[in-house]
Amino acid sequence: MSDLTERLNVLRSEQEERLAQHRADQLEKGYVNLTAYPINSENLALITKGEAAAAQTVVFYKQGRDVRLGAINPASARVKEIAERLNKKLGEMPEVYVISQRSLKSALARYASPRVADTPQDEMVIEERPNQQTAALGDLGERIKNLPPTEILTAMVRGGAQAGASDIHVEPMETEARLRYRIDGVLQNVATFKKQGWQLILSRVKVLAKLKLNVKDVPQDGSFVLRLENETYDMRVSILPGGFGETIVIRLLARSTRAMKMTELGMKKRDYLVMEEELKKANGMILVTGPTGSGKTTTLASFIEEVNKPELKIITLEDPIEYRIRGVAQTQVDVDAGYTFAAGLRSILRQDPDVIMVGEMRDKETVATATQAALTGHLVFSTLHTNNAAGAVPRLVNLGAKPFVLAPALNVVVAQRLVRVVCRACAEKYKPDAALRERIAEVMQGVRRDVFDAAILRKPSLEFYKAKGCAECNRTGYKGRQGVFEIFKVQNEIEQLVEEGADERRIRKAALAQGMTLIAQDAFMKVIEGVTTVEEVERISEE
Repeated sequence: MSDLTERLNVLRSEQEERLAQHRADQLEKGYVNLTAYPINSENLALITKGEAAAAQTVVFYKQGRDVRLGAINPASARVKEIAERLNKKLGEMPEVYVISQRSLKSALARYASPRVADTPQDEMVIEERPNQQTAALGDLGERIKNLPPTEILTAMVRGGAQAGASDIHVEPMETEARLRYRIDGVLQNVATFKKQGWQLILSRVKVLAKLKLNVKDVPQDGSFVLRLENETYDMRVSILPGGFGETIVIRLLARSTRAMKMTELGMKKRDYLVMEEELKKANGMILVTGPTGSGKTTTLASFIEEVNKPELKIITLEDPIEYRIRGVAQTQVDVDAGYTFAAGLRSILRQDPDVIMVGEMRDKETVATATQAALTGHLVFSTLHTNNAAGAVPRLVNLGAKPFVLAPALNVVVAQRLVRVVCRACAEKYKPDAALRERIAEVMQGVRRDVFDAAILRKPSLEFYKAKGCAECNRTGYKGRQGVFEIFKVQNEIEQLVEEGADERRIRKAALAQGMTLIAQDAFMKVIEGVTTVEEVERISEE
C-alpha cells in the first residue's frame, strides 16, 4: 500500500510540474522547479516570508543586478508590486518565472531552514557526510537509484570527484536517464534513474551555470564554481538538445590540480633528453599535437613548470585554465568580450614576455603572430589538432604559415596519446604467444637499436599484463594514464624539408631516421615495460 501511495504522490508531483510548465509556455515566461534549487538565504530575505506567502512569489536568484522571481501567477498585482520595488532598490527589473505550488512550498520552508547555503550564487556547497563516501562506481549506481531526485546532483558530483572523473554525462533516454563518468579518458556507465531526476538536475545546473531555463532547442554553455569539502572545482557546463531531451555534460576542473613534472609524463629516455635540451632554448616554437583528450594541455603545463624561473615572465592564453601554476600570469579566452586567441596573443606580446603559451592554433592570424614571436626572442608553446607529429607541418602551412618562415621558427614537434596504466592490485601476468611477439616485432621494425633492442621480444621470460578489475580501480582494470609520444627536432634535414614545404611522408621518414618512434611503437614499449596492456595499444591505434 505504501508503494502505491508513493507512486501516486510522484504522479501528482509530475502532473503539477507539467501544469506549471504549460502555464509558463502560455504566458511566454520561463519555468523553474525550486524543489531541488539551491536558494541563497540573503536572496530569500529580499522580501519577507509573509509577503512571499501572500503574493505566492519568492526571490530564488540574484547575481549582481540580475534578479529572478518565481511566482504562481506572474501577472498578479502583488507580484508586479514586488517586482517594481526590487527594480527601484536594485536598479534592474526582475525576471519572473512560473513555479508550481510545491516549488513555492519548498522555497517558503527554507526561510526558517538552517541548511540554506549562505554562499555566492555561482557556488554550490556540498557538505561532507560520512554516509556519502563512495567505494566504487557500482555502489554509487545503486545508491543513486534509491535517492530522492533532489539529492541526485549532490551524489552525482561527489561520486565523480571521488572516482577521479574528468567529465560527468547525464543523458536522457526514452523512459529514463543515464549517468556516465569519463575516467582515465574512457566513459564508464554508472547508473540509470527516473527521468524526473534528470529534469531536476537540468533545472538546477542551468540556474547554477546562468543558462536560460526556458530555452530548450539550442545548445548552451556556462560554468559555475563548486566547493566540495576542502576542494574547489570549476564546473564547465555544456547543454545540448537531443531527441529525448537536453544532454548535460559537466567538466570537473579541480583548482588544486598541480602541473605534472616532466618525469611523470611517461617519456622514454630519448624523448626526455630531446625535450630537456629544447626547453633550455630562449626562443622558438614547441608544438604539441593530438586529438581532443590526448593530454596536450597537461604536457604543456609540465613544460611551463620546467622553464618557470623568477627571472622569466611567462604568460598563458588558455581555454579554459586547467592547471594553476605559481608565478605564471594565466589568462583565459573570452570570445564574447573579444579576447580570442588571436587578439589575446597580440595583447600578451605587448607585456614583454619571455615565454608564451597559446592554448591552440586555430586560425591564420594566431599562427602568423605566434610564428613571428618565436622568431623575435620568445619561447612559444602551443597545440594543434593533427593525428601525428609529421602532419603538424603541412597543417600549419594550410593555416597560412609560410614554409620559409616556419622552418627557423619551429624547434620541436610532439604528438601524443594517452594510454591507461594497468592496475597493479589486480593485473594478471601472461606470456605473449609467438603470434603476438611477431606482430609487435613487425610494428617495431625500423626503430633504431639505441632506442629499442628487439632482442627483448625473443626472451622466454617476457611477460605482459592483462587488465582484470577490482575495487581499487573501480572495476576498470586501470588506474591513471601515461603519455605515448612521437617527438622530432626541426633541424638539419628536417628544417630543410620544412622550408621546401615537403609533405608529411618525407618529414616522417627523416624524423624516424633522427630516432623518433611512432605512437604505436612507443605504446608497445610500455606494454613490454609492464605499464599498460596490448588492448590499450589497440584502443589508441583506432583513434
